[in-house]
Amino acid sequence: MIMSINKLNIKKLLIFFGFFFINFNYGNSNFKNLDKKRFYLEPSHTKKFGTILVQDSNGRIKPMNTVALELLRKISKTDHIQNIDANNWLLSFYQNDIYWFIYPFIKVNKKIGPKLLELFKVNEDGYTCFINFYKNENKYSDKKKKYELIFKKELKEAFSKNPFERNDSDKEIVDLFRTINMISNILKGKYIKILPVPNNENKAWEPWLNPKSNIDNIFPFKEYLESLSDSKKTNNWDKPNKILDDIISFQKKNGLSLIPSNNKVKLEILYNKLNIYTFLMYSYILLGIIILLYSFFRIFNKKTKKNFINYILYILLYIFFLYHTFGLFIRWYVSSHAPWSNEYESIIFISWCTLFSGLLLSKNKNLFVPGVSCITSSIFLFIAYLNLINPEITNLTPVLKSYWLIIHVAIIISSYGFLIVSSFLGLLVLIFLFLNKKIRKKRLEFLIFELTIINELSMIIGLFFLTIGTFLGAIWANESWGTYWNWDPKETWALITIMVYVFILHMRLIPLFKGIYIFNFFSFLSLLSIVMTYFGVNYYLSGLHSYAKGENVNILYIFYILFIIIILIMILSFNDLLDNLIKKKKLIIK
Repeated sequence: MIMSINKLNIKKLLIFFGFFFINFNYGNSNFKNLDKKRFYLEPSHTKKFGTILVQDSNGRIKPMNTVALELLRKISKTDHIQNIDANNWLLSFYQNDIYWFIYPFIKVNKKIGPKLLELFKVNEDGYTCFINFYKNENKYSDKKKKYELIFKKELKEAFSKNPFERNDSDKEIVDLFRTINMISNILKGKYIKILPVPNNENKAWEPWLNPKSNIDNIFPFKEYLESLSDSKKTNNWDKPNKILDDIISFQKKNGLSLIPSNNKVKLEILYNKLNIYTFLMYSYILLGIIILLYSFFRIFNKKTKKNFINYILYILLYIFFLYHTFGLFIRWYVSSHAPWSNEYESIIFISWCTLFSGLLLSKNKNLFVPGVSCITSSIFLFIAYLNLINPEITNLTPVLKSYWLIIHVAIIISSYGFLIVSSFLGLLVLIFLFLNKKIRKKRLEFLIFELTIINELSMIIGLFFLTIGTFLGAIWANESWGTYWNWDPKETWALITIMVYVFILHMRLIPLFKGIYIFNFFSFLSLLSIVMTYFGVNYYLSGLHSYAKGENVNILYIFYILFIIIILIMILSFNDLLDNLIKKKKLIIK
């Protein structure tokens, strides 16, 4: 696998390597400004190009716009380069491949280490260019010279390690190699399978470069690129548009049942353009902070009457919630299955459930509850936004092609929403208990009592859904694997989580564990069981429910942060614990 990219048979690349090694310092800021005139294409044409259908490696048919975005996001970690959109970028990659060899558009993570950052000539923005990863020792003496990766030694060391044993630098080296390999495959046209083969039993499509079957005359690729260059000069786009129209007609005629409807293609392109969850990630955190600050202000404000600001904040909450729901429905319609079948979809659905539970539990228009759920939803969207998780829409694996996907997974994830809100409400009450120790106010004491009741209600609902979902999961397991319970890590930790919450809800029966502080402290502490059940099992433990099958993903920092927070809370609120236990104040769950 490593040697495959070292022996790229790209003649243009080999010719220009020697020239640029002599005359340029790659990754230099000289290449920071993109020559937009060189790459500009008529927007109406690039839009039509984005509607061309492509078959991916898993057999899913999707518009070219989705393919271009996925490739650009993996390489540059962005949706556009210098205002050149993904469609335009992909076309320019075939028109001006040499330019893209020397333009720094490949994102390199700083975790790869300062030594390699310097070796790759990464600029101040974290980007470098393709040819910075290669070396040419033979200069021009050998016509058959091979260009080797300059980090070949580090790459072999990284691949020789078990995925679980790789450190941050090793992972970045492996990811960078995959990015380089991806660029070479783009040049070879492997990702652009747009030609459905008539009467093909496997329903496999051919790439637009060097198709194996005798359909080369259907899409004259070289002629198409030449027509783009001519159209830029004459500003007449009839010929390239005609070629794309012929492709669209050919796909509809020979694509058989694989071709999605026009509405589905348009909605997927709209979904790509809106970038809903990135927008909501920032909107949720901003709105949540505003809500909490405003709610804190109202505690110390003598005015008790609710004003129009409350209603404005609630209107914004419901607008964002409906927009989130709209995004889920689009993804459901485009993928033809419930949008919680993989890790990315489950996280954005947990985010939705968290906000839904906050709005549902908002008692007497108490803004603290939806404010907490709004910030928590943003946290989950941020996790989904990280590069660790693939946001692509994929086909269902065979085991998930069941109506139980909608029932079991939806109920389980809904329970996470309520239980997570319960945990963060517990944290908020602990903060209020600390403030109440410094500032004695009746309104603050009443708010502590009210939020504790809501916390308990949220925990009861979450536990109910979690228990029902676990039983339904056992039924699904029996249908899929012939047994109700395998003591799979996910099953085991689901049972542990149920027992944890059952214990917390019944602690009040033990005299020593009565009180506001104890209940809210343990409700916050219980978040660790949710984190382990979802993230820990999915990414660290091998099992039937694991996403990464034991691959080491850096989520340990979550545990470290939570541990530090818990210790600080215990120290700051310890006197409140003594007050509740010794003095037995009225703030007790009865």
